[in-house]
Formats: sequence, structure tokens, C-alpha cells
Amino acid sequence: MTGKELILYILQNNLENTVVLEDGFFVGFMNEEEAALKFGVGVATIRAWYSCKWLKGTKIGDSLYFRKDAADPRITIKMETGYEQ
Repeated sequence: MTGKELILYILQNNLENTVVLEDGFFVGFMNEEEAALKFGVGVATIRAWYSCKWLKGTKIGDSLYFRKDAADPRITIKMETGYEQ
């Protein structure tokens, strides 16, 4: 995400007066490790899902962040393909 995209997102969603950082971390987001715990997989799987665009996220430096309400991509893949992993 670029700085311009972030600014547009803030303006489009009326977040100008919303707290976005708490204790040095983005509110409403989880890092790779937290996502791995949430979905019961390893960090490498989270990175692979991100690379395949199965899990939407934001890369800041070398770290990935995901919305805390992100759905398990395995459910979406199953629904779209009918293939059960």
C-alpha cells in the first residue's frame, strides 16, 4: 500500500479522527504470526496465501499485516472450486 492509497482509504472511510495506532500497532490488524495462529497454519503458509492473493494483506517493510476479521481463505477456495483440501 502506498502512502497515497492510505490517505485515500482514510478519507473515503471517514477515518480522519479515528485512532489507528495503539501500543505501536495498527488497530484492527494482525501480523503474520497472529494470522497463522488464527487459521491454524504456519507463517510460511500465510505468506504463500498472501503471494497467491488468497489472503488480502498489506506489506510494510518485511512484515505482512491482515485485517483481524479476515476470512479463512480455505473456505473461499472450497466455495469457488468445489475442491476440498
